[in-house]
Amino acid sequence: MPTPIRTHEDTSERRGQGTPVRLAALSLGVVYFVLGVAGFFVPGNAGSTSAGPFGTHQPQYTFLIFSVSPLMNVLHTLVGVLGLLAARKVTGTAIYTLALAIGFAGFNAYSILVLTVGTGDRINLNWADVILHLVTMAGAALLSYAAFRVLRARRAGPVES
Repeated sequence: MPTPIRTHEDTSERRGQGTPVRLAALSLGVVYFVLGVAGFFVPGNAGSTSAGPFGTHQPQYTFLIFSVSPLMNVLHTLVGVLGLLAARKVTGTAIYTLALAIGFAGFNAYSILVLTVGTGDRINLNWADVILHLVTMAGAALLSYAAFRVLRARRAGPVES
């Protein structure tokens, strides 16, 4: 069976495929990168408490309505940088958003447990953080689904009439 020859029309038609999911991943990366970097500039958030940078809950350290701590800032910045890198290709976006949805599901379980049971808040969480992470988890799951659909459509190739 001969290999089909791809024409310029085929590749240019497929080139734009996946752009909305890539832009959404890029937006997610920018939001988390800005949130993470901005958290480092909150006055007094350098871990100067007696317990060190990963001590107990410090409600006075917030950026907008979100609690910040050195660990949360590093995690948010890392999530942001990975989002910026993953947005370069649909494959990266699919993997990034799937990992993000799974990771934030676990982190939300921990966050809700800490805030309801009071098992010791080492990350400086509040309910605004939980809502942000729940929305991110749901959005990442939807983006992952959409990105994998784009990849499957690409693999299937053009439909012949």
